[in-house]
Amino acid sequence: MTARPTQLDAHFAAEVMERPGGKHLLTCMACGTCASVCLVRRFYPSFNPRRVLHQASLGMREAVLSSPEIWLCSACDACYPRCPQEIHISEVMGALRDLAIEAGYEAPGPFPVVDSAVCSGCAVCARVCPYEAMAPARDEADPSRQTAHVDHTRCLHCGLCVAACPSGAISLEETNDQEILARVTADGWMEQRGLLSGGTQPRCLAFVCQWSIRSDAAWERAQRFGDQVRLVPLPCSGRVEPAMVLWALSRGVDAVLVVGCDDDECHYQRGTYIGRSKVYLLREMLATMGYQQERVRFARQASADRYGLERHVQEMLATITTLTAPIAVTVD
Repeated sequence: MTARPTQLDAHFAAEVMERPGGKHLLTCMACGTCASVCLVRRFYPSFNPRRVLHQASLGMREAVLSSPEIWLCSACDACYPRCPQEIHISEVMGALRDLAIEAGYEAPGPFPVVDSAVCSGCAVCARVCPYEAMAPARDEADPSRQTAHVDHTRCLHCGLCVAACPSGAISLEETNDQEILARVTADGWMEQRGLLSGGTQPRCLAFVCQWSIRSDAAWERAQRFGDQVRLVPLPCSGRVEPAMVLWALSRGVDAVLVVGCDDDECHYQRGTYIGRSKVYLLREMLATMGYQQERVRFARQASADRYGLERHVQEMLATITTLTAPIAVTVD
């Protein structure tokens, strides 16, 4: 990292520190603890919070404000309990994003797309969004009604709004229902029947929060179950669709496992809570319909537990052998 004196702004650090959340910019001693625990680095290896803060402290205004890295922090604050200087990195990143917005820089996508013709303006998406990026506003085409609008400066494309929308008016590139369904049905996996519906071996569908798995090795270990298990990554466990779970159960899958982060490590703040709540409601629904609740389970995965996913899947497969009665409902 090099910069010429003419590229440095002597007032930039002071500007950051004057912003809400930016006061600890110069407190950072660049130990690297935040980078070592940050889950973002698995998917974006270049993301390094201490480098961003160091650049800002040097006055590298343009390099910092134009960097996509300042938009990657999801404010999960997994780094905060481990920071020896007790710095909320997420708050400093927020101050940098505010300055970037004022300077005319835009957040990278993808962003949710709202079909205003379908949106009812119920504001469920606004209540579920961890970042207040969704809000009802007057529809431009028809001012007499309200529809959901997306604030691109706040959105971190977790997909929770997509799963929460009761009218199906919101879509998000790469995490829409069609893409997730394609992952479930790839290679004709859904054509095979599970143990409870006449098959020869137990079959489990596992929706896994991508942030709960720390390494590719942990993911590969869970692949050892072969065709018995279909692992489908989601941007967040809160993105799971209850209708898709029931659909899978009604078509020969013995059980569905939803794996999310630990509560204090949720990448999208309350995504684990939302995902777990959905699963608990599904279990209650199954019991009301006369089916065994154990057909659906939520498991929390600590980022440091390298064998957790493999263990959760193994436990689910063992549970299937104790169950009876396949799901016999129609889910379109």
